Amino acid sequence: MKKEEKYLEVITKKTTKITKKDIILIIIITLIYAIVSFINLGTFTNPQTFWKTEYEGDSITFKIEQGRTDVSNIRYYCGTDFGNYELYLSYDGENYASPLDISTKSVFAWHDFGISGDFEYVKLVGKKAGIYLGEIAIYDTNGNKLQLTSIDENSKLVLDEQDTVPNEISYLNSTYFDEVYFARTAYEHQHNLPFYEWTHPPLGKLLMAIPMLFMGMTTFAYRLMGNIAGILMIPTIYVFAKMMFKETRYSVLAAIIMAADGMHFVQTRLGTADGFLVLFIMLEYLFMYRYIISEDKPLRKRLWCLFFSGLFMGLAISVKWSGVFAALGLAIIFFVNMFIKIFIKEKKLTRENTIILLSCYGFFIAIPIIIYVLSFIPCYIVENAYIKNIDTFMEWQQRMYDYHHNLVATHPYSSMWYTWPITKQSILYWVGETSTGKITRIALLGNPAIWWFSIPCMIYTVIAAIKTKKFEYWFLIIAIVSMMISYVGIDRIMFLYHYFPILPFVMLTIVAFMKWICEKARNDIFIYIFVAIILTVFIRFYPIYSGFPTTVEYINNLKWLDTWIW
Repeated sequence: MKKEEKYLEVITKKTTKITKKDIILIIIITLIYAIVSFINLGTFTNPQTFWKTEYEGDSITFKIEQGRTDVSNIRYYCGTDFGNYELYLSYDGENYASPLDISTKSVFAWHDFGISGDFEYVKLVGKKAGIYLGEIAIYDTNGNKLQLTSIDENSKLVLDEQDTVPNEISYLNSTYFDEVYFARTAYEHQHNLPFYEWTHPPLGKLLMAIPMLFMGMTTFAYRLMGNIAGILMIPTIYVFAKMMFKETRYSVLAAIIMAADGMHFVQTRLGTADGFLVLFIMLEYLFMYRYIISEDKPLRKRLWCLFFSGLFMGLAISVKWSGVFAALGLAIIFFVNMFIKIFIKEKKLTRENTIILLSCYGFFIAIPIIIYVLSFIPCYIVENAYIKNIDTFMEWQQRMYDYHHNLVATHPYSSMWYTWPITKQSILYWVGETSTGKITRIALLGNPAIWWFSIPCMIYTVIAAIKTKKFEYWFLIIAIVSMMISYVGIDRIMFLYHYFPILPFVMLTIVAFMKWICEKARNDIFIYIFVAIILTVFIRFYPIYSGFPTTVEYINNLKWLDTWIW
């Protein structure tokens, strides 16, 4: 049998079912990605007890056990609220020199304060009430950590977890970028404190807080759930591609594309809510697609698909309001399909269609509203809660809307929506340096080989949709356009990560195009070449994606565009 005939024989065996082979491949790809994603995700140990200033001028005092010592640095860890301190140094514990001002810059993060001089006693005075300080370490001029003894009861709270003091400050043990909002608020929800981040619904922060119940407030704990969401996206897009293109090879391709993408890797390892948002959007569309292609299935099974689609829609909206725009595309797909059934195919409103339409009031209205309202429960029970009844709840929603609608700000990393597919503007998340002189960077940047190639693939999908009228092409177009159009005409600053919910559907257009190429050529060599390229690029950019220590020369060689900043 000729090679072309064998190829045609293989591609004719199409099925949307997940086979044993698919399960094995899903496990292998997901496991490999999971292992890589968990490498240096974060630390398991950070201070858990804090000294909180009760009033302006509240202070703690401790002494150096070695006696009067030449000191070079003070390392300290901030909690959920930060502020300024006055640092007093003394030789004898009675006569203190003029104070030095310490200004903290971030929450749940380690800071260094360089100092020179010899002394034995240290006093810290809070310049406002409500400042949280977790731990303090002092180093001599040789870099050795000194033994400290508490003088008063409160100072014990900043000396009781000395084993958590890191040798180096890095993203492994400190918050970075928007973690200062989301991780902080997750902690505040967990401890029934007034919460800082209120511009998005609470669900994402509540999900982040789950591991913190068992593991404490550590970087690993508040990044864990987002990373799990990123891992789950791999089998999700695999199943999506299998339903859409009906062949294992294209499912594998879809999963590898997602696993090798920089935005997917970086954004889900960050302690924010974006990973949950994208996973829920993928699942709501997956179940809607499953519903539409299952017209020959019993009504009960199809209703379950709609139920789960509505469930995940509600979860997505309860994470971020951008889930509403994804829901818009979902509604377009559903009602266009229903219109075709009622007015073109069946030419009447059948009992089955009536049941489906009535059920959707529950699935896509009642259930999402219930999920959304329930996600605000922590906002009702917190001390001095603003939300007390339906009126204050609605006022809160108006407040959220006004914030996003009226936001006037500038940022060097902002970018317009039409520049996102070419990943024109990177976002620098972390800047650090190791004791060996190497540098660490984490930047949000898509895999250039994937993103740049996706542009002609999206164009192909539009052309193919018009020419072939195939449902899968129109499905992808509606999903992409409904979410992208929400950013057209917006005056407020936008960032590259706003493209994240759209990205999985863009990836599926790549699979659609590669399927067309391979079937035209009757050869899968193009898939192998493309996979080799994107994996090579991912490995090349890995230090930028992961914070892996490297040299200035290495990362400068990665600046393929002048607008990439790191």
